Amino acid sequence: MDIVTGSFPGLPGVTHREVVFVTKLYRQASEWRSGTLEPARARQVSVEPLPGQPAYAPDRLDAAPLEELARDGRASWAGLGASCGVSPQTTRRRVERFLATGYIALRCDTSTAAQQGLREVILVLNVPAHYVDDVGHYFAALSNCRLSAQVLGAQNLLVTMWVRDYLQVQAYERELADRAPGSTVISRQAVVRTFKRMGHVLDESGCSRSVVPLPLWTEGL
Repeated sequence: MDIVTGSFPGLPGVTHREVVFVTKLYRQASEWRSGTLEPARARQVSVEPLPGQPAYAPDRLDAAPLEELARDGRASWAGLGASCGVSPQTTRRRVERFLATGYIALRCDTSTAAQQGLREVILVLNVPAHYVDDVGHYFAALSNCRLSAQVLGAQNLLVTMWVRDYLQVQAYERELADRAPGSTVISRQAVVRTFKRMGHVLDESGCSRSVVPLPLWTEGL
């Protein structure tokens, strides 16, 4: 919040900012599947659930492996340990604790060139309160939904989807009108290029060309 309200508005070229708070997640991008893997191969790369652990406050040592993973999510335990100056066992224990507590999640993104005609669209909706959970779960259940989240703002539902034809959006809006009368579409957005995703600076083809690790730990916190 210090970045959004403090340093960010002072950057050259920034003329407007809007902040909404996610109050409930129905589906997030780490849960999206392209459906291109055969079932047997999909099971091979699936992650077994880890036993739950009590909440804890990350420290300086926790930040080091997370920063390295932001650069290379496929790094080995030995490589992470060497980069962070600790043993592979310590690194593994810390990262698995992050995963078990839900502090981090694993995800895989593809470049634009590999998306085979898929186009990203964002729907910003205002749904009557007694329908919002049903609508949020409806979108989350769609195989092409990347994000379905209830938010606090002028809108109360944000949905990100992959479509092959922009006309598909109209079909979703008709379904919305049937499921939740009184709903309003605040905005429809077509994403034609993504310049940065999860700290990765992307080139025109959507491939990562450099990394700016997300600040997961700050001195004094």
